[in-house]
Amino acid sequence: MSIEHTLLREIVKRDNMDIPVDSTFRHLLRVMHNNTRGVVVTLHRDKPVGILTERDVVNLLSRKIDPEDSIERYARKPLVSTRGRRSIEYALSLMLENNIRRLIVTDDDDFFLGVITQKDLLGYMEEDFNQAALRIKHVVDQLKALIAVSCDTTISAVVDKLAVEEISSVPVLKGNIAVGIITEKDILRLANENVSFDERVELHMSSPVICAAKETSVAKVVQLMNSRNIRRVVINDEKGEAVAILTSRDFIKNLEGDYNRFLEMKLKYSKEILNLLPEILIELIDQGDDQLILWANDKALNSFGENILDKSITTLVPEKRWHEIHSHLYVKSKIGNVRFERNGSIYEFSGYYLHLDKENEKGRIQLILRDITEEVILATIDPLTNAFNRRYTNDYLIKETERSKRFHNNFSIAIIDIDDFKTINDQHGHFAGDTVLTAFTELLQKGRRQYDVLGRYGGEEFVMVLPKLDKEEAAVVFERTRLRIAEQEIALENGTVISLTASFGVANYPEDGDSPKDLLIRADERLYQAKRQGKNQVVFS
Repeated sequence: MSIEHTLLREIVKRDNMDIPVDSTFRHLLRVMHNNTRGVVVTLHRDKPVGILTERDVVNLLSRKIDPEDSIERYARKPLVSTRGRRSIEYALSLMLENNIRRLIVTDDDDFFLGVITQKDLLGYMEEDFNQAALRIKHVVDQLKALIAVSCDTTISAVVDKLAVEEISSVPVLKGNIAVGIITEKDILRLANENVSFDERVELHMSSPVICAAKETSVAKVVQLMNSRNIRRVVINDEKGEAVAILTSRDFIKNLEGDYNRFLEMKLKYSKEILNLLPEILIELIDQGDDQLILWANDKALNSFGENILDKSITTLVPEKRWHEIHSHLYVKSKIGNVRFERNGSIYEFSGYYLHLDKENEKGRIQLILRDITEEVILATIDPLTNAFNRRYTNDYLIKETERSKRFHNNFSIAIIDIDDFKTINDQHGHFAGDTVLTAFTELLQKGRRQYDVLGRYGGEEFVMVLPKLDKEEAAVVFERTRLRIAEQEIALENGTVISLTASFGVANYPEDGDSPKDLLIRADERLYQAKRQGKNQVVFS
């Protein structure tokens, strides 16, 4: 069967694969023993909330957990899941990129369908291994040193070794010859049978051991594992002595390496190194109609949550914005200095596209993101009042002038100054002055349209830009604002209550000038006219 055309929902297993999240440890042991697949998913209202593996069981047994304890506190942890409509090839990539042995499979409403393991995938890939023409010695050279036990080791000591070394099995040696093997699954069986863990492992190991020589082809070993329904084999050297133990995961990793399918897009360092970088790194698989998050470094998972894997990138980047970005990436193969906003934060990223043009995979995308929220705030916002700063206001005024020229629109600006602000500072101190500036800004912001811009221009002077309003319309808005300021009392820190007034100088594009500089000069002239005429007024002609 072709892995390109097989969907996970067609091969996924569910029998004895799930239990309610509030089940006991004893119930977990029984179900995991019966399903023989080394994993159980915990459900709440038929949706997965946790997963427990044989390794988790071994660790819990080493901690002497009470069989009647609820597993809920042990089973709720971040899950990696995927949809039943994904292909086998996609599942393989997801497992390899995130170094996991099994995937939870759900429907599009997040209801549990079952579990797929690397061993399941291995059964569909014998043809690929035949094509690869690898020998076992090519795989063994990349493995860690063999960890084994002797025949007289106690089961309890084996449990501790499996837990400490974080391995799934150990061969049992007599001399250097493998005479048996004991796995996490065996430990699970013995726990269910209430076997004393003080007994010697020799009495309960699986024997004889399935072995292979280093010169054996990978294809033959894969066929052997599939026919015997096993997940591991012991590898012997030319003397017949055990030198390694190979698992399904080792074969699949080497298949990927032999095909070299993704070599071009790999960054120079391993993903462990990438996890140390301060940037957010995300890898996507482009399936044409959707781009799914296949891998994310720790920084990304901490920023956006553990559940972003297998989700569309549009869960992070606004959909309309992403379609623009993706179109550019697909054509140009790279993009830089792109910004988007999510939940009040601003991100900037660069992206790279590797075209693969396979039936279910058009390509891979790598994104490097940086949270620039603080930088943007420092560059554009006045820290005291939270109004825009002078630089941003000037930039906006330039853009609004160009936009209004292009679309033949009016717009108005006002320079606004607090009357007698120096007197407030002299009588009540500069801390009180800061309080007044903050309160004054809030009064100016009230009633402002979403696209009106308020900037602090310096000291107690502010500039407000009102797009698409002529001078008379703007004068009405500013007069209403002036009255609001005059009617509002402001309480200072020392309990004193004061009142404010402000003067407004208004100019309009294009009547009073066709450049930002001309408009600011005319507005400033009218501001001082308002001051000379007694303050607390709006001058617009």
